[in-house]
Amino acid sequence: SVAGSDEMMSVYFRNENNEEAGAVAIYFRSTPQYMIGYCAPQLDLPANLPSAVNKVWRISYNQQTQNIKISCNNVLLVDTTLSDDVCTNLDYNWKTYWERDVTKIYFFFLQR
Repeated sequence: SVAGSDEMMSVYFRNENNEEAGAVAIYFRSTPQYMIGYCAPQLDLPANLPSAVNKVWRISYNQQTQNIKISCNNVLLVDTTLSDDVCTNLDYNWKTYWERDVTKIYFFFLQR
């Protein structure tokens, strides 16, 4: 996907009971954005997004450290540790979701 396409890709984490255990989404708007589900609103990705046409995205989550990393073509764009200071979305208690044991991962892509 390319910036400005208004497409979206997301990764959903679930536990063994298929309950939501977190999510990360990338939005391909004119300014690409990301969102950490049940935690924070959409934020702009850094301006150092690789210019290559073909992009390989990597989204990782370390449950023990509560750390989320987003990289594109081996360029680290986001490296954040979930906390009450980071997770400002008051509609959700982020710990309810992100502290569940992840046993399943789902991918979703919205194409326009």
